[in-house]
Amino acid sequence: MAHRGPDDRGVEVLANQALVFGHLRLSILDLSPLGHQPMATPDRRTWIVYNGEVYNFREVRRELQSLGWHFRTESDTEVILAAYREWGLDAIPRFCGMFAFALWDETRQLLHLCRDRFGVKPLYFSIRDGMLAFASESKALNRAGHTARKVNPVSVAEFLQYGYISAPRSIFADVQTVRPGTVLTFDAALCARECEYWCARDLFDGEAATALRREIGALPDEQLLDRMESALQRAFEYRMVADVPVGLFLSGGIDSSLVATLLARRSGFKLNTYTIGYGESEFDETPYARAVAQAIGANHTELPVTARQAVDTAAEIAAIADEPIGDSSLVPTLLVSRLARQHVKVALSADGADELCGGYARYAYCGGFLQRQSRLARGLYYLAGEVLEQLPARWIEVAYGAARCGGPRFAAIGDKLRKFIRMSRAGSAFDAYDAVISEWSANQVAGLMRDPPANGIGARRAFESVQGTDPRDQFMHYDMTRYLPGDLLVKVDRASMFVSLEAREPFLDHEAARLAAVLPMKWKMRNGHNKYILRRILYRHLPVKLFERPKHGFSAPVGKWLRGPLCEVFREELAARRVREYGLLDVSVTEEAVDSFLAQGRDAPAPAAAWFLLQLQQWARHWLCEPRGSPTSTR
Repeated sequence: MAHRGPDDRGVEVLANQALVFGHLRLSILDLSPLGHQPMATPDRRTWIVYNGEVYNFREVRRELQSLGWHFRTESDTEVILAAYREWGLDAIPRFCGMFAFALWDETRQLLHLCRDRFGVKPLYFSIRDGMLAFASESKALNRAGHTARKVNPVSVAEFLQYGYISAPRSIFADVQTVRPGTVLTFDAALCARECEYWCARDLFDGEAATALRREIGALPDEQLLDRMESALQRAFEYRMVADVPVGLFLSGGIDSSLVATLLARRSGFKLNTYTIGYGESEFDETPYARAVAQAIGANHTELPVTARQAVDTAAEIAAIADEPIGDSSLVPTLLVSRLARQHVKVALSADGADELCGGYARYAYCGGFLQRQSRLARGLYYLAGEVLEQLPARWIEVAYGAARCGGPRFAAIGDKLRKFIRMSRAGSAFDAYDAVISEWSANQVAGLMRDPPANGIGARRAFESVQGTDPRDQFMHYDMTRYLPGDLLVKVDRASMFVSLEAREPFLDHEAARLAAVLPMKWKMRNGHNKYILRRILYRHLPVKLFERPKHGFSAPVGKWLRGPLCEVFREELAARRVREYGLLDVSVTEEAVDSFLAQGRDAPAPAAAWFLLQLQQWARHWLCEPRGSPTSTR
């Protein structure tokens, strides 16, 4: 894991040689040797290894100083130690930030593994042969021999359907992740106790959410906008806390434009912004990013990416991702991270705004489908789905191109219509939403896998765990607790940390999230616009023409890659002998899917679905079949 911390490293053997703490440091706060980890309290009774940032550490430190604590460093790490000694685990809810840490309490003989509220920072662990091992990436456990390299079939099924794996599962049967918002405490016998200090469900349900919803709903429009803007500005400013230069990934869309604009125009920061683009592709966003950067006076850097560069980068995914990642935007995220790392050590991303403020198109059209549940409306949806299903994918693309008459283009329209067809046949809210987020259906996954799991993946239970005031609250909670930490945050973490760049998520502030979650739905979706409240705030600072456009997403043209420069790799990785060797997929069903995709038949899988197959197989070749390194851990 040297890429995660090239600036310093340390190892301490503790608890009469029963515990080893190791740390690789990426120096962001207090660049002096005093920030070295593992770090201990002065009496050496409490130790920590820690990844991340507590942005409000100065406020917490001042409170601790008023209670008699003295500090020798300018780091947030020392503040966490002192806060734990003062308040125990009750200190954790006081922290605003992203963090994963292991804390050893010598007095109580307890080891605490803690992860931040939204799961921005990763934390994996395994227990084998009487030993607990933990790390920021499961590849560390894998290479050091702490996993048997047997996959969890439920995780494989979830990956094939959605392209990610939800906590606490990992791809390996004997590796788990600490769930976001929890502390996992182990005693000397490795008996575990989980404590949930924060829960995303409380953003939508419960007395506090109801009271805040009532308070927000009573505000006049401008006061509501002022309150939301102030909460976001505070959250964004916190993410600029660093002793090194900070940059921003800028796409020119609503989310990154709002972060850039509030920081530049309200907070006075001179920003360094970074964008990559695909030239003439429908996925290219560089003109929009350039216009926003010019408007706010940012130091802007662009990198035009050729198809060859992107494909070469895609070949690195298996080595970077210690578990299969189906999100093709890992490629541009890695490219923009490399670009930013040439200039800065910290970069702001803008994930989480969609889940908090209703940003995905599927929220609107799936919500609309559920609200129109009369027999006539359902019949019309079903009929539309039947008609669309009979059209070849190429015809749909051609018809869409003609219908838009040169207007703005939605990326991957064929995939969106395919999911609409599935949704039109759904009988419940969960079935409808599951249809629009699945690349392969549950039945298709069962057919694709050589040994499908006997038990389900728990998706329906997770979906129905929140009531909210609208089915779209369920959509957003589901994505906030599964898609966001399982896909988006894993992707950003692996891509950025692979090049020793710390990525921060300014929208994932728990106080700002409290406000966003309870906003009336009209402030999230209105008049055909998603993220309506964010648009209204941007209207105050930027000309509308700079950011009003269809949502692209930070995507990659994988369909063109798989049928073009990656076609040979695609065929080779999914050849019968390889499929048989790794033992994850059914040989004949996979072969049929590959042939259908390349022929672009009517029933061909979507590009993203084909990409999932390739990523699973490439991951298996890299992590199931290659020899491990020598175990280096101490019992």
